Amino acid sequence: MLLACVLFALVTIGIVVPCVIDAATSPPWAVRSLTRRDWLLIIVACSVFGCAAWLIAGRPRRIPLAPRRYGSVGGMGPEEAFRRHPAGRALYPDYPRQDYPRGPVGPIGPDDDPDFLLELERRIRESRGEDR
Repeated sequence: MLLACVLFALVTIGIVVPCVIDAATSPPWAVRSLTRRDWLLIIVACSVFGCAAWLIAGRPRRIPLAPRRYGSVGGMGPEEAFRRHPAGRALYPDYPRQDYPRGPVGPIGPDDDPDFLLELERRIRESRGEDR
């Protein structure tokens, strides 16, 4: 009998505590029927029944995520992605390689910019007093 009481207490705490946390952290504008304070009182006072009421009638509705499809990301399916991957390129040597960018896509660093290096070299020569 003691074991049944302990298990009931653990299950009750395992249900009530997450519901209290969920009710307390829900935005006030998203709670459906009562205020957050009222829901917290109902959950604590009625424990399991209050939790069931919160989960059925008070909890904010969650917006379901749209299912992801393989072809929706950049218009590329799994076969195309595999062909572009380095492992897939070895299996498809005739696949055109000019479709993906070469070299850095974003801004390049100053030590990779030839105009910057020429300007730097000119300034160094000028500071040393060297003429070309």
